Amino acid sequence: MASTHDGLTVGSIFAGRYRIRRFLGEGDRKRTYLVDDTVFPRQVALALIKQEAALSDPEGTRREAEALAKAGTNENIVTLHDSGAIEGTEYLVFDYLPGGTLREYMSKRAERNKPMSVEEVMLLGRRLARALAHVHGLGMIHRDVAPGNVWLDEHQLAHLGDFDSAVSLDAARQPDVLPPTTEAYAAPEQLSGGPFDERSDLFSLGAILYEAITGERPERVPRAEIARRLTVSRPGLPRSVRATVCSLLAESPGKRPASAEQVLDALEPSRVYRTAGEGLVPWADTLPFPLASILWHFEAEPDEAIKVDYLLKFFEALAQFAATVLLSACISDSELFEANRFGWFGVAEHRPIGLQRASFGAWVELTKRIAGTLTALLEAEGGEERARALFKTRDLELAEALVGRELSSILDHACNRRNSWSGHGGVAGRHIHAERLQDLDDLLVRTRAVLGWSFETWTLVRPGPMIRSGKVFDLTATILTGTNPVFRRQQIKLAEALDTSRLYLLNVGNPGALELLPFVRVIAGSTGQDACYFYNRVEGAEIRWVSYHFHADPELVLPDEDLIELLATLTGAAPADGSAPPTG
Repeated sequence: MASTHDGLTVGSIFAGRYRIRRFLGEGDRKRTYLVDDTVFPRQVALALIKQEAALSDPEGTRREAEALAKAGTNENIVTLHDSGAIEGTEYLVFDYLPGGTLREYMSKRAERNKPMSVEEVMLLGRRLARALAHVHGLGMIHRDVAPGNVWLDEHQLAHLGDFDSAVSLDAARQPDVLPPTTEAYAAPEQLSGGPFDERSDLFSLGAILYEAITGERPERVPRAEIARRLTVSRPGLPRSVRATVCSLLAESPGKRPASAEQVLDALEPSRVYRTAGEGLVPWADTLPFPLASILWHFEAEPDEAIKVDYLLKFFEALAQFAATVLLSACISDSELFEANRFGWFGVAEHRPIGLQRASFGAWVELTKRIAGTLTALLEAEGGEERARALFKTRDLELAEALVGRELSSILDHACNRRNSWSGHGGVAGRHIHAERLQDLDDLLVRTRAVLGWSFETWTLVRPGPMIRSGKVFDLTATILTGTNPVFRRQQIKLAEALDTSRLYLLNVGNPGALELLPFVRVIAGSTGQDACYFYNRVEGAEIRWVSYHFHADPELVLPDEDLIELLATLTGAAPADGSAPPTG
């Protein structure tokens, strides 16, 4: 019968209770065995403390046993069942978690070139955040949150373990001689030997999540560089995950989340994953009506050729809407607008963008150019605060989704497909329509992943009558969100008056609203029924508008001096009447 590293043989009994099954592995401090508990019918993990580890940190085993006993039974923490010493050998008995350590799991995924999915990373983060919230609530700091100390069960669910470096909050405030920790994941204040607190554990959590996303351990680099590396590594990474990891890895504890509960809130699963099986409409219902209405017609249409046409219209409308939102935000800051106007609409290194006959490609290119400006702004010192002022919101999730490279890539692809398919003559057969529909369906899936539910906290509104009461404006607004063409009305209180001829994006809980440039309007056509129209082109002194949902009046040609003046301002061209463009 083969003996183990500690002289134990398979089938032998340790401590009068634990029958050895097999050797599981070892770390710096412990050698671990799978054993049968002969008192209770269960398999558990028996960890024997190495002699050299016990000598270098004599209090480590007691400290870990006391910390785990204090933690009790928690689904996110390894459960301690027993502890003791036999013939000078200290031991601990834990739940048997057959998935091994997170370090082993990530290494296997890396060998197979299969990184953890975004859903897995978010779940890992939530479980560890719950574990840390529990530990911190008991007045303890783990101090060694690292992949080698996170254990996985048979479902690859994470459990925080290895509490031999844990200390009380009081000990953390007056660090003297502290037990060792894994330096690669330790917070800067731990490495410097200064005081630390719960936020030091949160830094380590951020380091784990960064590695789970990128496959690399984080370096001490500025936040903007961390964000860039996360984006390059995983272009479709949700904004909330990227922002959370960046804040967790802040050098200063004061710039990290204040608690594990805050991290847990930030990593709540994006509903795009939770409702992906429910169909398209629940997601479309969160979008502004001009976009949602196209998807409603697409979903209701059985003919594949017509469905392809609806999706092409959706992506063109999305490009125009995205450009409108971004340009609307930027034009509210005259300094930003004037500094970048010629770069957006055409300078030596770019082909000019003319919006007098705006094409799908023009809207895509304009979106990309403005997105580049805003990305640089967001990465600059104080850029996020400036962006919040531009978009009239504290929540930048939508803004960051619209300026992301993934959305630009999606719109580029859709535009190229439209141009390619419309540029070839002949009649396309059913199999061609099926292939095209699959191509655009894949783009739609990517779009849902990029935008997620970022529009859910925004409402597109058309202001109606309003009454001022002190510093508050009480107005009746038409709500232009979701797929229902029967627009409802709602009372809204704001800190500023709104122009009833414009549309606005209003973010929940914010006292202001983002005024949209009039490239999208609600117009009552020949039927007298309100419908949403997109700007198409200038025809003389009039504007051609197109609606993708209102088949009774799909196109309108109407005078619109406001929009013609705006076009002249944006591009520096002379208005249709030959007068000089406005200079304001």
